[in-house]
Amino acid sequence: MEPTWIFFSLAGLLALGIGDFIKKLILSKWADKEVFLLTCFILYIPFFWMNMFLQGTGNFYPDLLQSGLIIGILNFFIPLGMLTALKYLNVSFALVSIRIISSFMILFIWVNILWDNLSLYNYFWFILWAIAIFLLSGFKFKQENKLHKKGLIALVAATICIVLSNSYFKYIVPNVNIHDFMVVQFSVTGFCLSLYMLIRKKFKNFTKQEFKKVLPYAIITLWVFSLHFLYFLPNIYLLGPLSLGYKMLSYSLAVPILLSVVFLWEEVDKTRIFAFGLDIISIFLFLV
Repeated sequence: MEPTWIFFSLAGLLALGIGDFIKKLILSKWADKEVFLLTCFILYIPFFWMNMFLQGTGNFYPDLLQSGLIIGILNFFIPLGMLTALKYLNVSFALVSIRIISSFMILFIWVNILWDNLSLYNYFWFILWAIAIFLLSGFKFKQENKLHKKGLIALVAATICIVLSNSYFKYIVPNVNIHDFMVVQFSVTGFCLSLYMLIRKKFKNFTKQEFKKVLPYAIITLWVFSLHFLYFLPNIYLLGPLSLGYKMLSYSLAVPILLSVVFLWEEVDKTRIFAFGLDIISIFLFLV
């Protein structure tokens, strides 16, 4: 693996992990996930427009608009599907299923359709990674898990959108100005999300006090989110294969767990210690 690619991959997974930890903090204090999402997008859109004026070209040609529209709509259905799945399914089951299944699908597409060559170590690393992610989630077979039909449909829909979005982004990223593209993508996602929220009348009781409460958390997520999507992710997909890049970013799930242990004093049991050990081994195999 090239040192530059490894740097961007590690930086990308740290940014995603820190963002997930901040979301965990705010959602533990303020349970309305949908309002928090829209508050973030209220900040995301003008930030990406400002960034485009500073570093973009302002050339919104038809292919860029088409790509931004497609990925923007896909990225709207990802959080919508995940939120719906979480209403009906066990949280650990839903999140682990989405991450592992989407990774298998991306691996299949990139190897069998786009003829990407992976070593035996990479395949073994992938299996260890899947086991580690499952164990870190805290999901247990013995607990009661009702597989609600609507939840499963939403889970499958979110997974498919993740696969299509990442695959399409990998395909178009060499040919677009990323700053221009992000303006289109997040404007489309933000418009769809705003329209959805307004139709559901989520903001009839939304006060300035609530907005001020969530604002610091939203600003931090904006910072790590923009670093990831404007600088880290494009270089990950430009310098390496999609299958390995997406799997490397999946290690971001371990970051909020570690931060929760350090700052929130969450319990560390033998299963999690074993899972972290598998993570370390899989990273070593990944870099071989």
